[in-house]
Amino acid sequence: MPRPLPPETRSSAVSADDPRLLILAHGDSWDRRFQVTSLAASEAAAGHLVDIALFFGALHSWSSDAWDALDPSPPLDARAIEKSGMPPLTTVLQPGRTDDRIKLYACSASVRLLGLDAAHVQTRVDAILGWQSFSRMIGRAKQVVTL
Repeated sequence: MPRPLPPETRSSAVSADDPRLLILAHGDSWDRRFQVTSLAASEAAAGHLVDIALFFGALHSWSSDAWDALDPSPPLDARAIEKSGMPPLTTVLQPGRTDDRIKLYACSASVRLLGLDAAHVQTRVDAILGWQSFSRMIGRAKQVVTL
C-alpha cells in the first residue's frame, strides 16, 4: 500500500477541470457584498473552489477598496454590524484567496463602461476577462449564483 506524501511534497495545483462555484457579482450594496463574501468563504473553507466574476457595482466596490465599507441600507444598521464584531469582508475572503481557492475576475466590458483604469484593476484581481471566458466558466461550473 503506497504511503501518503508528506504535506510539503503534495501538489496544491488546482486544475481547470476541478468542480467549482461561480458567483456572478453585480451589486455593490453591503448586503450583496456580504452574501458574495460569505458564500465564497464558506465554500472555500469546505475545500471547494470558487470563482467570483465582478461586474459593474461589485467591480467598482472591489477595485476602489470599498468592499469593506459599512454602508448598509435599512433595515440593516452599520452600528449593529460593528457591534456584532464581524471582521471586514476582505478579511473573511483572505484565507480562500491565500490558498488559491477563491479567484476574482473583472469583466473587461465593465472596466471600460465604468471608466476604470485597467492597470489598477489588474492589480486587484486575478484576471480581466471577457464574456467568452465567462461563458466557458459558466459551462464548467458545478453551480452558478448571481448576486
